[in-house]
Amino acid sequence: MVGAVRRAGLSLSALVFVLSSACGGGPRGEEARGEVPAAGVPAAADAEVDRHGHGHGHGAGAHGEGEHRHHGGHHRFEDPERWAKEFDGPERLRWQKPDAVIAGLGLAADAVVADIGAGTGTFAVRFARALPQGKVYANDVEAGMVEYLGKRAREEGLANVTPVLGEAGDPRLPAGLDLAFMCDVFHHVEDVAGFFGHVRESLKPGGRLVIVDFKKDAPEDAPGPPAAMRVALAEVIARLEPVGFQVERVDESLLEFQYVVVFKRT
Repeated sequence: MVGAVRRAGLSLSALVFVLSSACGGGPRGEEARGEVPAAGVPAAADAEVDRHGHGHGHGAGAHGEGEHRHHGGHHRFEDPERWAKEFDGPERLRWQKPDAVIAGLGLAADAVVADIGAGTGTFAVRFARALPQGKVYANDVEAGMVEYLGKRAREEGLANVTPVLGEAGDPRLPAGLDLAFMCDVFHHVEDVAGFFGHVRESLKPGGRLVIVDFKKDAPEDAPGPPAAMRVALAEVIARLEPVGFQVERVDESLLEFQYVVVFKRT
């Protein structure tokens, strides 16, 4: 789903995404939290947002096979529709299996979900279709991607998708979430305690956080970041438990190159 910074998913192909120190408080109304109506145009974002192909940011976002090809480059997503062809292409969908990942979460039809680092909406639109009575907050730190998410939702008739423009250390999500979802984004987060502290505040008591990211021992030629950037499953768990998340379930077999870990807010 970031100002001048270092996926996502994330989550988007050639950008370096860094979530820096957590932001302070601030108002918690929909406008103050960055929510943008699906039919509207998002507010301007910092012009220096850079990522690894995550919108996801992803960024916390887009979730793309080619996201790390230009590691260290600084780019903006000025042509989201071009990136969508890559992130929603058949090769990436083959190994990312978004429908299978969502089905495995067992969500109620009226669940409220945030896709943090939604990018071009690979997961967000599928969540929306799977939750006809629910709501999906499609979050990203890139203003162009947020605008594209609103456009895509309208074109696909998904009135239950609301784009949200996030910030460096705060995804700026509303309270009352049943689930926060991040695919191919965690390995970009630097201030884990600060960022996920905000995520935790947005979850209902007992709400869940799902992290999908690349296995540390995935082959070097596998999609995703180089081995040095990948974060082992054990490290993800060790870093999130002190923030107030307890492991509920781990799945290392569903996806070839990634693990899925489900946490519950404690």
